[in-house]
Amino acid sequence: MEEVKGRRAYDASGRRARAAENRARVLAVARDLLLAEGFAEFSVARVAAEAGVSVELVYKAVGGRAALLATLLDVAVGGDDEPVALAERESLTALRSLTDAREVLRGYTAVAVGVQERTAPLLLLALRSSGDPGAAALLAKADGERLMGMTGLARHLVGTGQTRPDMDLDAVRDALWALNSTQLWDQLVVQRGWSPAAYGEALERLFVAAVLT
Repeated sequence: MEEVKGRRAYDASGRRARAAENRARVLAVARDLLLAEGFAEFSVARVAAEAGVSVELVYKAVGGRAALLATLLDVAVGGDDEPVALAERESLTALRSLTDAREVLRGYTAVAVGVQERTAPLLLLALRSSGDPGAAALLAKADGERLMGMTGLARHLVGTGQTRPDMDLDAVRDALWALNSTQLWDQLVVQRGWSPAAYGEALERLFVAAVLT
């Protein structure tokens, strides 16, 4: 009696690759469309039309309008579409072992400059479109995540024993949060024409002066 052959294992790698390509295309088109035409014209239908795909594919690849906007911000913050929070990326986890507060702030500032470069176009557009629910939600998400990040940074700095004695954890966090803002980037880089490098040097000095002894 012949041995019954087992079924060939299904290889889903091609399907996953196509899904990843579709998602990347949808996100790239969505970002370009949003920056070119603003929040008022931004919709799933418009993204689908510009990308040359169906509305259903946009929903499958990313989601609805709110999900598209949230994902665009996530990609801008992290620099890619990997599901890894900024705080867990190597550029920041490498700072956890540092005990010199100035070195911590120098390393964090380098990361912050890159984040501002990528997120400022989206967030400045949102600030000018705050009447749009999607824009308001994007700003709230960005502010909340930045506050969470500054809480972790403040906790690290306070733990070094090198922060100002008249500032508790909340005061250190709030000072860092206020300085590390899209508005400051707008004032110095966009309006005054500073280079990102010059902005980074100024931001580091402001951080140090505000919270360290």
